[in-house]
Amino acid sequence: MPDFLKQMPVRLQLGLATATLTLIACLILVWLSATSTRHISDEQAHIIIKTLAAQLSDQISRDVVTQDTLAITALLNRAVRADWIQGAALKNLKGETLAQAGELTGISATSQIVIDAKEVAELTAYYPKQRVESLQSQQTWTLAGIACIIAFAFGAIATQIGRIYSSALEELKSQIPRTARTNDSSNEIHAIRERLNALPLNLLAEHARDDSHQTEIHPAVISLVALDSLEHYINTLNEESLERYTQKLYRCIQRAAALYGGQIKVIRPLRVAMIFGQEPDRAASTSAIQATLLLQLLCKRLSDRGQLNFKTRCALGKSEMAPMSEHDFYAELYVQPIFDHLDGALKHDGTLWIESDLAAEPTFQTGYTLGQSADLFTLVTNVPRETRQLIEEQVEQNLPHLS
Repeated sequence: MPDFLKQMPVRLQLGLATATLTLIACLILVWLSATSTRHISDEQAHIIIKTLAAQLSDQISRDVVTQDTLAITALLNRAVRADWIQGAALKNLKGETLAQAGELTGISATSQIVIDAKEVAELTAYYPKQRVESLQSQQTWTLAGIACIIAFAFGAIATQIGRIYSSALEELKSQIPRTARTNDSSNEIHAIRERLNALPLNLLAEHARDDSHQTEIHPAVISLVALDSLEHYINTLNEESLERYTQKLYRCIQRAAALYGGQIKVIRPLRVAMIFGQEPDRAASTSAIQATLLLQLLCKRLSDRGQLNFKTRCALGKSEMAPMSEHDFYAELYVQPIFDHLDGALKHDGTLWIESDLAAEPTFQTGYTLGQSADLFTLVTNVPRETRQLIEEQVEQNLPHLS
């Protein structure tokens, strides 16, 4: 790229590039249009001269019979003067010219003169090719002019849009101190590069490395809880009753998660996640399933004792990366698709779903009964007797604190 183009402001570079590309595209379309028009015009010219030759043949057929060449010549000259044709020639079957008029050049068509079912002569008429070429050239130049206007308009629009980027870059450049070694260019990007190269960035990089923090990331099992009853009560309970109901529901989730070392996070409207990490004496999958069973049984007992329903549905899944400390921004971003994936399981009937991969872990291979599968999830239909007894004991211990 020439140096003067490199030094141009960004807005002008954008406008020039847009105008050039637009002009190239439009000229290609003009060339295709001109080629198509040339074929169509040539075909039309052949049709016109063929029709005129046939008409002239009909007009001079009587004079051919009488061999009145003067009349034939006069008729042909009249057609030339009327600018119907550029020229015409009448020849007999031996090829001898009987009469002619005008210039015998251009696009031609021949018509036979038949008398009493016998061909006696043939007339060749000529159409001016310059007229066809003139029309084609005029159309091509008109389209080319329109293409230039369109390219200029798009270039101007791109230049105006480029002002936004130029302003942003100018503002950024003004925030970078200028040193004696810098020589600002008209191009904002080059000017910013010049200023950055003049700064002691190696010192800034060392300072940045000192402040870096290693993100703490741990694998976990997530239990996504759908608060189905709360969705109904939002529009039916008054504000005070809804707050009491929500607090009771929160205590159920909080106790179930805390008992098994889990954390709770509100991640979606009417969706709460219980997150369980690996512990030395208990697998994360064991903590997740037992806390989920405890939550569902607590909610069922509260529903049986009171007038309000505490219906919840849950879906369990694994996460190779889950937030477990305050420095967890990357893990928070990573786990969002997993929440969406688990939420998809709750579109099916059933109160407790687990990922098919999670079902292969040892926790679910002893005593758990698994039912139907849907979308990479498996329904839990029955739990081991020992687990059920443990959960019932925990419900009896925690239920008085919730009522």
